[in-house]
Amino acid sequence: MPQLMFRCPYTNKPIRSGIGLVPENLSTVSDYPISVQCPHCGRQHHGTIADGCLTDERSPTLVPPEE
Repeated sequence: MPQLMFRCPYTNKPIRSGIGLVPENLSTVSDYPISVQCPHCGRQHHGTIADGCLTDERSPTLVPPEE
């Protein structure tokens, strides 16, 4: 099952949320608030599910955010 991943805004490293999500359900929960503890900078990052992306468990790399 794809995993919901985020990116640390300070280190730009990927953060695993530990949440598995079926892609078909992503739009249903995209506005839900979420907080994740960052293992890279030690801070708590806040946002919504839509701020993350789904990634295959075997390849947890994230595409850098567009500027």
